[in-house]
Amino acid sequence: MSKEELMFLVLQHFQEEGLMETAQTFGRETGLYFDCKYLEEMVLNGKWDEAEKYLSGFMKLEDSKFSIKIYFELRKQKYLEALDSNDRGKALEILMKDLKVFSQENEEVFKDMTQLLTLNNIREHKSLSTYQDAISGRKNVMNEIREIIEKHPMLDGKLKFPAIQSQSLKHLLVERLNLQHQITVPAAPEQGIFMNHVNVHHSRPSTSASINQDLNNAGVPNESICSKTLEDIKSEFIEKSVKVSKGIVHISSPSQCQMLLLPKHSERGKIARLAYTFAGNGIIALTSNGAHPLWVWPNAGNDLASTQVCPQLWHPKSNLEFMRNDLKHANVEDLVSCFAISKRDTYLISTSGGMTTLFNMVTFKALTTILQPPPMATYLAFYPEDNNKIVVGLDDCSIIIFNIHENDQPKIKLEGHSKRVTSFAFSNTLNLLVSADASAQIIVWNSRSWEKLRDRNLQMKNVTQILSETQIQFHPDQQKFLVAHNILLGIYEATELKCVSQWDPKFATVINQATFSSNGQMVYASFGDGTLAIFDASNFQMHYMIHPSIYLSSISSLKIYPTAIAAHPQKPNQFAAGFTDGSVYVFEPKEPPSGNWIMPQV
Repeated sequence: MSKEELMFLVLQHFQEEGLMETAQTFGRETGLYFDCKYLEEMVLNGKWDEAEKYLSGFMKLEDSKFSIKIYFELRKQKYLEALDSNDRGKALEILMKDLKVFSQENEEVFKDMTQLLTLNNIREHKSLSTYQDAISGRKNVMNEIREIIEKHPMLDGKLKFPAIQSQSLKHLLVERLNLQHQITVPAAPEQGIFMNHVNVHHSRPSTSASINQDLNNAGVPNESICSKTLEDIKSEFIEKSVKVSKGIVHISSPSQCQMLLLPKHSERGKIARLAYTFAGNGIIALTSNGAHPLWVWPNAGNDLASTQVCPQLWHPKSNLEFMRNDLKHANVEDLVSCFAISKRDTYLISTSGGMTTLFNMVTFKALTTILQPPPMATYLAFYPEDNNKIVVGLDDCSIIIFNIHENDQPKIKLEGHSKRVTSFAFSNTLNLLVSADASAQIIVWNSRSWEKLRDRNLQMKNVTQILSETQIQFHPDQQKFLVAHNILLGIYEATELKCVSQWDPKFATVINQATFSSNGQMVYASFGDGTLAIFDASNFQMHYMIHPSIYLSSISSLKIYPTAIAAHPQKPNQFAAGFTDGSVYVFEPKEPPSGNWIMPQV
């Protein structure tokens, strides 16, 4: 068996096992097979560095006119997107670092690219008058690149994967292992593994020793194939394999789940709050410096957010600025950031420790500002039955309810907490409001009469009192609610405030935030040590732990960790996390939409 034949078997095996990142790395490093579909995925998701890294295994920029054209088209689209999002600094960096190399080939084109920096709208240039948006631009670029790839002489013979019977490597290895005690007996020729491509057989005896030699020739470092199983061989190729310990699947490589880094925004602050739109087609964040980046999936199948399609960093045509909170009256040493979205995704109410602002989410315009501190607003919500009413938790321990159009004079004021209010949630089914404060006190109110019904403090082992941003969220059944404190997670029954289930970390870390999945079957949580976790909501059994290496692989700082988390409102298996560097990632199981965060059989 030739080295090339064996490498194709190994590559096919990785694909069959769903180890796509390993397969792409193996294909690129061997230069064996150019996967145009994989490159297309990188381009359509705006993963420019990954796309160039993949190309580098098959061609260098200076190789030929074909290579030059491919690299140029990629970098040009990257440049246009930076300009279209009004990120001039990033655009200038791309021009001088990535595009200047092409100036020797075509000085006029480079001058035109430079001229774009002076335009308020790139569509003012006659060559870009039909340019629509990032998604359509990437599709056009990929169509052009695909034509070049088909003509590229360096990719001749590398674009088609040979027809191979499924599980060929597995069958081959099993047969060799079965024959390990029959070394002197010649084996029958192997037929039909590479159908219509190559007949895999050889004249020497088919032994475990011979297949071991073949694997060594192909660069597979096995001391003795006889003493290894197929899983052992596979693990030597995987950079970071799935590990299961104590019933928990440890995810430490991007290949082990579906993840998407949302397009970067110009703000430098950490993500303080994160939420999906009610329609499920967008994600909005609040950064520590008061800005609200909004990402929208305008053409994602049924218009829902997906890790398969990269969204746009959204700006109305008339407004290139983010919605931004007023920080003039904020106490930066004790700043609390919070926001809420109206049910139809029309209005946003938000504060970053100063004035509270009502924004129109369609136009990005600030409609009015209210509630100048002190006291400072520490939690916000629209009243469920009337979007004209705002419910506000304050750092003077009270909760106020008022009509936004009536000069912000509170109609109702609830008093009973001993520390600042950190969260609350409504149950429309039970007509209850449940609120929490920084001392972990929970209070249940009647949301009709506003009578205080009962209260209790969270039960914390060996801890008398810890001030924390205690969070409340009702389960979809509206009967019980999730409590997230920095040292515990709990689920409580709402009417009697009985603890249904509780989880105390078994490792030294702080719980930053937690949320139910949309169907209430899982709890997604983020931790101060950089990990993310997925729990069974019925008993807080941890199913998955996502390690920092999954997002720190391309980040040098080790101080990056998730500060906010949000669950998709319609897709139970999707959640998003915001980080201290301002980045936002979306996570899904390995094979959405049919995939599921379920515990595998181990």
